[in-house]
Amino acid sequence: MHNPPFSAVPADPLATAVPVPVPTAVSAAVPASATSPAPDASAVPERLHRLAHDCLDHVEELVERYVAEVSGLDGYRSTVDAADLRDTARDCFELLLRLIGGLPLREGLREVSDRLGRRRVHQGVPLERLMQAVRMDFRMLWTVFLERLPPEEWSELTREAVRVWEAVESHTVRVQAGYLDEAAVLARERERERAALMGRLLSSDGRDQQLVARVATLLRVSAQDDFAVAIAPPASQDAMRRAAATRLGGQVFHLQQHQGMLVLVVRLPRGDRALPAAWLAGVPCAVGPVAHGLAHVPGVVRAAEAIAVGLGPEADGPVALTDAWMPVAATGLGPIAGMLADSVLSELDRLPPHERERLLETVTAYCDSGSVAETASALYCHRNTVLNRLRRFTELTGFDPTRPEEAATVLFALCCRASG
Repeated sequence: MHNPPFSAVPADPLATAVPVPVPTAVSAAVPASATSPAPDASAVPERLHRLAHDCLDHVEELVERYVAEVSGLDGYRSTVDAADLRDTARDCFELLLRLIGGLPLREGLREVSDRLGRRRVHQGVPLERLMQAVRMDFRMLWTVFLERLPPEEWSELTREAVRVWEAVESHTVRVQAGYLDEAAVLARERERERAALMGRLLSSDGRDQQLVARVATLLRVSAQDDFAVAIAPPASQDAMRRAAATRLGGQVFHLQQHQGMLVLVVRLPRGDRALPAAWLAGVPCAVGPVAHGLAHVPGVVRAAEAIAVGLGPEADGPVALTDAWMPVAATGLGPIAGMLADSVLSELDRLPPHERERLLETVTAYCDSGSVAETASALYCHRNTVLNRLRRFTELTGFDPTRPEEAATVLFALCCRASG
């Protein structure tokens, strides 16, 4: 029996037939290795065998009908041209019709589904749009099957819908598995490329504009954006990773191992002039000044590294350069730091340890508050005792802690001694 080419699509080809289940969406979590069993090629109903064979003879008309509908979908209009749609649809419909009709598969046809999924990844088709297009295969096939049968056979065809469904489901799962597998491969490749380029940027002076532009492209930011930089030493790297994963939703950021520390570079929201306190609250880390432009990130990273080196166990959150400039400066002085400490504090070394510690405790407390009364309260002593100790310190060292400039020298000298 010879059937004519496909007629125009009825307004609702299923309206007069017994309802047929429509394939449901495949879970987006299906792993790349997932498969759905293809329909058994044995004992194919004669009706389906004949329909599949006839549809293969007119597959080009089925393809054109499919292309006309799919090419209008968002995600397809600007990414997949009509020639590509025709080629892939032709292979997919041939695969489905052969599976449904129990017809032999030519070499390579079983890989059509996987290849389609992988191809659409590279073309930038969103997964949900791809699944929408693939699931249209069932409706297209069922429509043309109804068109090629007299109405009195529609009820009988409905009993065989499961075989059509299984073929489309097997194809759909394999398409999605190929898509997810290829997307994972591309994501790993992009991450490796991004890590390599970011590593080059962090080790540079920021003057290579081509490198800066490539990093900006990979991060999908403007090279002129503002960036916050934070560095976590080994003990707090897990805490920083958790904070980035849970608190930076919607922000563009990058985590990078660099010289034994974990570097976080995050684009600041427009209008923010500093790292929002909530982002890294409770994470012991060093925070550099805001980098105004991607080219300034390497310099800020080096400043944050200098802070991170001096982080002690007492740190319980982000430490900024304004809080840590003394240890950073003391470290940068090298052997000169020890000389400065001795030139200010050497006379105290002649005192008994308990007296020296009492004087230094009083000076430090006073410099912290600038108030004799507050110092006396903090140390649980009389205000005259505080004044006597400050006077004694000045007599021994020649530096008066009540004078701001000299107090700064004393505090820096103490920091130099601690860092030595």
